[in-house]
Amino acid sequence: LIKYINALNSKPSGKVLKSCQALILGGSGELYLSQKKNPLIQKLLSQINPFIKTAIKQDFPTLGICFGHQLLGLFLGVPVVRDKKQSQTGTFILHLTCEGQKDPLFSNLPKKFKAQFGHKDSLKNIPNKSTLLAFTKKCKVAAFRFQNNIYGVQFHPELNLKDIKKRIKLNPDYLPPGQKRIPLTPSPLSSKVIKNFIKNYLS
Repeated sequence: LIKYINALNSKPSGKVLKSCQALILGGSGELYLSQKKNPLIQKLLSQINPFIKTAIKQDFPTLGICFGHQLLGLFLGVPVVRDKKQSQTGTFILHLTCEGQKDPLFSNLPKKFKAQFGHKDSLKNIPNKSTLLAFTKKCKVAAFRFQNNIYGVQFHPELNLKDIKKRIKLNPDYLPPGQKRIPLTPSPLSSKVIKNFIKNYLS
């Protein structure tokens, strides 16, 4: 990851973004932004700083997923915390706010639908000057929009039931301590979030 970021930073951030139509910041099952003293996290944040700040300044079309969602929040001034009350793994119901129901990222989706989650860290609150788009019973900031084109989603719209089962098997530490059973059901609608983002910015 660090090598990839170094490659990005070998050119001016603005020039890199000009060669792209949109940016997707994916998840990570190994890195936790709440571990601020971790040397790898410190190096990651230092290296990616120019790139993310340029994207935010330009309001460049961006979709941050899980770790990417937290990364955007962190650069927008929100602490990333290890909050047991907000952490969740499995399939949960996502509730759209009034603004979320009108946002093109959630176009043609109902007020609530199932999505796959797998996170221990969470944003402490919504970034300043951002719009809350979705939440769950546990996760206060499940989706937000900053400016017009920068989105963060704590859930995984790219994962279906088979995918989340595989990810949990590969990363058993996703499971809350002492919890052996987690809610796992299909989430056929959440993938529309990815499709909507592609439609809005890449078509």
